[in-house]
Amino acid sequence: MLTFGSIMKQNADKYSDKPAVIFKDKQWTYGELNKRANQIASAFLSLGYKKGDKVSVMMKNHSAYVEIILGLSKIGVIIVPINFRLVDSEIEYIVLNSESRGFITTAEYAGEIEKLLPNFPQLDTVVVVDGAASASLIEYESFVARGSADEPEIQVDETDTLYLGYTSGTTGKPKGVVISHRSRMLTGMTAAYEYKIDESDVHIVAGPIYHAAPWIFLMMQLIVGGTLVIEESFSPEQFLADVEKYKVTNTFMAPTMINFLVNLNNETKSKYDASSMRVLISAGSPLPTQTKLDVLEFFQDVDLHEFYGSTESAITLNIKPKDIRRKDRCVGQTFPLVECLILDENKKPVVNGGVGELYLKAPYLLDEYYNIPEANEASFWNGYFTVGDMALRDEEGYYYIVDRKKDMLISGGVNIYPREIEEVLYSHPSILDVAVIGVPDPVWGESVKAIVVPREGVVLNELDVIDFCDGRLASYKKPKSVDFMNELPRNPSGKILKVELRSKFWAQQQIKI
Repeated sequence: MLTFGSIMKQNADKYSDKPAVIFKDKQWTYGELNKRANQIASAFLSLGYKKGDKVSVMMKNHSAYVEIILGLSKIGVIIVPINFRLVDSEIEYIVLNSESRGFITTAEYAGEIEKLLPNFPQLDTVVVVDGAASASLIEYESFVARGSADEPEIQVDETDTLYLGYTSGTTGKPKGVVISHRSRMLTGMTAAYEYKIDESDVHIVAGPIYHAAPWIFLMMQLIVGGTLVIEESFSPEQFLADVEKYKVTNTFMAPTMINFLVNLNNETKSKYDASSMRVLISAGSPLPTQTKLDVLEFFQDVDLHEFYGSTESAITLNIKPKDIRRKDRCVGQTFPLVECLILDENKKPVVNGGVGELYLKAPYLLDEYYNIPEANEASFWNGYFTVGDMALRDEEGYYYIVDRKKDMLISGGVNIYPREIEEVLYSHPSILDVAVIGVPDPVWGESVKAIVVPREGVVLNELDVIDFCDGRLASYKKPKSVDFMNELPRNPSGKILKVELRSKFWAQQQIKI
């Protein structure tokens, strides 16, 4: 049975005394992890929870997060992970939209949630990890102690929903993405095959578990019987210290995290032995070419993979180490069991080398968007699905994500893809971060603007940036103007909030191209 609970029960038998989870120097074996998951499942059952009920979870990375995922999955209760950085109105939207019946958080956020309780008439259970009980809050360890360590007698099928993950909401309200056990189990199993991960491996969870990608790789490592090292939050130096201490062999990191890591000073990087690391996987946004070269120089023996995917589709495309240098700005070939199409506006296939919208079919896909029929209608076509990304395929069958459809700008009737320009600017030795957007132009409709974050201690001016593009970009693609910022706005997934960057330029325009 392709359910998370069934594989963990099996692993508890096979690897009973083997470390499954390490968090803040404390470890739990597979046997201990499974028993605590059973207790959580039993405790919720004792309160009348049934398959299909939902429990929101909002916390930083914690060993309890793994127990909760596993415990709820054993009884078919749907997990709703919430980003702990959200403000009250955003939390309220997700809890109400998901129709969550329960809520689990940590002491850090308990006061905030307790204030919101009058707005959540459907919530009947709020559990707090590492916190004290009150009239409306249940202390986590006492809650776990209520439950039996025996396996729950609930039939969970692979087609049942495992979790309801909310998209980052770069435009409009976040959408609930309905993900089945089968989807994520197959993703984890296939990822282990693709990245050559087995029970001997140690995976460090550096990114936030509420996000789809760290969740996938967490499941991948537990499915094969390996060990997880969980970091509460990402710190580049602490990451290196943990790699050395626990002999970490693989990890997933978003490009912004990798950028922070490679930009540590050489003295700090040289303090730690990271030679155990053999597989590094990146996704979330394209890995800038210069950052890619820097990380390959630092982790000299690592197999670097970069994949393209989404909450809705899991992993769609993957570029392997053998191609990572040869194929610049490429996201590789289709992940196992994935079929891709590149279609024009009339849903006709685009020839190799042409740009079109990427559609895919795979067993990892979402079931649907939760209670948003218009989004389902817009995203699904003949069994294929799209998130609206523009791509091209070369003659060798390798794919390139050119840009988000909504990020494409049109200047003088010509399509311009900001990602191409950003890649050139990322190679400038004095630029740390960059975003390219279209701004209103009375003649051309839109013109290219670069928004640049210089490296610390560097002075850059507009002409420096524009002149750097000479010979590297066609003249019509070169930025016509440059703004400078100390930091670019990003969502929790690390994606630049271009809507926010554009807003001040388009606010007075009746037509927003």
